[in-house]
Amino acid sequence: MTSRVWWLLAAGGVAICGVLGWSVYLSRATPAVRVQAPHMVRTRPMKPAFTEVELQTFLQEARQAEAIADPLQRCLAYPEPPGVNWSKDVTAAYCHYGLDPAINGKDARELIEHGRVHELEERLADIKRAQFSEPGAQNKLDRTYNIVFADGSDGARALLDAWKRQSPDNPYALAASGSAYVAMAQRQRGSGYAKDTPQASFEAMHRLIELGRDDLDRAAALDPQMTPAYNAMLMAAGLDSDGAYAADAAKRALKVDPASYPVYARLAWMSQPKWGGTVPQMQRVIDQAQQHASQNPMLRLLLSERSGGEEYVENCACDPFAEAEMYRHVFAEAAPTRMLMRAGWAAQERRNIALSAIYRSELLRFDPSELDQRQSRAFLLIELGQTEWGLAEGNTLVKLAPREEDSYDVRGQAYRALGDAAHAAEDFEQALRLNPTDTWTLSALGDLYVNVTHEWDKGWVIANRLLQQSPDEPLGWILRATIQKSQPRDGLDETIRQFTERYGNDPTKQPVLQQLQAMKSP
Repeated sequence: MTSRVWWLLAAGGVAICGVLGWSVYLSRATPAVRVQAPHMVRTRPMKPAFTEVELQTFLQEARQAEAIADPLQRCLAYPEPPGVNWSKDVTAAYCHYGLDPAINGKDARELIEHGRVHELEERLADIKRAQFSEPGAQNKLDRTYNIVFADGSDGARALLDAWKRQSPDNPYALAASGSAYVAMAQRQRGSGYAKDTPQASFEAMHRLIELGRDDLDRAAALDPQMTPAYNAMLMAAGLDSDGAYAADAAKRALKVDPASYPVYARLAWMSQPKWGGTVPQMQRVIDQAQQHASQNPMLRLLLSERSGGEEYVENCACDPFAEAEMYRHVFAEAAPTRMLMRAGWAAQERRNIALSAIYRSELLRFDPSELDQRQSRAFLLIELGQTEWGLAEGNTLVKLAPREEDSYDVRGQAYRALGDAAHAAEDFEQALRLNPTDTWTLSALGDLYVNVTHEWDKGWVIANRLLQQSPDEPLGWILRATIQKSQPRDGLDETIRQFTERYGNDPTKQPVLQQLQAMKSP
């Protein structure tokens, strides 16, 4: 189930020393060090990050905001997380950056399809002028390209080719085409580990990057202020591990736009230790960006990465108080979606359900397209007692993604929490039809049959499927023994004997063995 597991977003690193070696911005590289977590030296009393009342108020206000149909207005109306003080100017700028293109995709498509590309180019030129001259318009052209043209679909490719045929030497057309090629390359690369990615995918990625770089280089040569071209160059450099190309693109971009959020965000991402960088390198990039935060408040988003970025929040050996301290320290200001995504996953792994729900809610505020994050959060809402909201989310997810088993699992879990076993079973059964080997769904359905509806024959079938598919997991054994004890059905002693022979010497299985032995008749 994609919403209940984590897939590493390994888009490919670059040679960070090459990217960040310009003396004008960074001093000599220092050895990598691990920044001490705030919980390791306690300077404040241990206390929860927020009260239960504050949590429930946040969830109530988040649900009210999510009822707003317009994505931008929903984002602007969203509550800030409890227990911290996010700046409204930062969150408002980030809402506009992700959700407010200065020209929408439908209008751009119609202008290209009707042969009116010069009108499109004039509108984009006006947007660029505003980006460089009007207060509050920082990154206006960048965000428009990121939302409208950085599309890796075949349909977008055909549309942009039509634009280039009509206007082959126009920098706006070339920047859009190059951005789309890089998005296609990223799609070819996928999100898996390099060892799990077919060589053919890498070859296709490299071909697309070359096509993209040709267009992007031409766009920047024709118009050195074409900032979306530099942003796409940095993405291409990251995919292709080309540090020299990244360094050149970054220097050219910051020369024309010293307060560029997309450039600094990409440089901070590239500086992470996982891509060969160091925490001090990240800090120097972020500190340099803060010198321009008065011109572009979104640069304050990067403060959340000063302690080490995604790896820092993922690898915290946190108890609940340390988790709360990290939340107050790392997320004192709004954070980029990639940080919110990793923090949401990590908090759930550490069983901090409330924090995970907050991180994922704020992620969905800024990027409502993250369907798997919405599915994951829906399970958390049910655990937090927001069962009616969980059911409403389940109904919505079934409409949005009717071919994904997670959608039915969410709704089934909500029905189960509401005591509606019949509808819960229907949804779990539909999820299994979509993915017959999903262990979570098998477990949920088996538990329902055995412990709620007492449909012993159906439960027996599920228990046997679990034992055949995942014999090392305890639930299949427990379901089988429970049926044998409660129906009753012959074979309880044999089930306990088989489990003991397999796992009697495994210390991790002793609690399960004790539970099974307790089922024996006196």
